Amino acid sequence: MNLDFKITEILTLPISIMAAISLASGILLFSPLSFLERLFMTEFREQNGFIVGIVFLVSTSILVVNLSYKLVKSAVEAKNRRDFYADAEKNLKKLTDYQKAIVYTLFQEDNHTANLPLHDGAIAVLSQKFIIGQVSGKYMVEDLNTAEVPYLLQPWVADEIQNKPSLSTDFKNAFNRQIEKISNTYG
Repeated sequence: MNLDFKITEILTLPISIMAAISLASGILLFSPLSFLERLFMTEFREQNGFIVGIVFLVSTSILVVNLSYKLVKSAVEAKNRRDFYADAEKNLKKLTDYQKAIVYTLFQEDNHTANLPLHDGAIAVLSQKFIIGQVSGKYMVEDLNTAEVPYLLQPWVADEIQNKPSLSTDFKNAFNRQIEKISNTYG
């Protein structure tokens, strides 16, 4: 019996396969002799016990490391998500009046979507902070310098504004200040 394999292939096996290899090699190593006699595996264990032992140790070690990594990764992601939503109101209050006016404009729309300038720095910042997002990636525009594309308000932002009256008032006041500023500037 000639086994031809590469160590790198073992490291990329899915967790379910690694668990099966670990379980099978563990059963071969630790089962009582009477059980192995019924499976006609006693001779195999005697001839290949060393290899089965190494396979068991390696597969179990890789399985434990992979499971630990996935558990830690999911715990960190859950903590980051929890922290993100815990700080949501504080982060929304830090926005400038202009950014709040943009967000409030989207919030007032029935579908929370509106065409906004593509080359506006405030819109780019809001997009970077996952407060708004482009509806799609490709648009036909006549003039790239004055391009407007549809942006949507992220659902979590709409929920925050809708469920927190102080935040809603803050955004509405910022919106009104921007309207007043524009009307004073352009008469």
